[in-house]
Amino acid sequence: MRVAQKQDIACPNKECRVYNKIGLLNVIRKGTQCNGTLRYQCTDCKRTFARTIGTPFFHRHLKKKEIKNICKHLAEKNGYRSIARITGHHLDTIRAIADVVGNHCKNYSEYFVKELSLTPVEIDEMWGFVKKKKNIAKARASG
Repeated sequence: MRVAQKQDIACPNKECRVYNKIGLLNVIRKGTQCNGTLRYQCTDCKRTFARTIGTPFFHRHLKKKEIKNICKHLAEKNGYRSIARITGHHLDTIRAIADVVGNHCKNYSEYFVKELSLTPVEIDEMWGFVKKKKNIAKARASG
């Protein structure tokens, strides 16, 4: 039997008594998926789940590196067909990833507007600030 260790992940099962509680000894590793994503199991409710649950990477058969590459091409405003040719993936795969990532971003923006009472301009400024700090951190790390 596997020994439970403190994990930075919580059980996503809403019926579980330790639902969404991080740091308890209720989650154990349960192998990996074909794309390399870690799998876990809650020792309370016995549900198994992937680490990527609730992210755009969930239920995707591609590796994270490939999805990130597709997202970079989308951010550069390349067309779906050109991204499919560049990456070697099917056009429907590119469209599905674009749809999932777009919905995820929309949900984040709605959360910032509704829950945090930010205006769209404030959200844009926040992301600009985050990007600026990320570039500074990269420059310090490489220099």
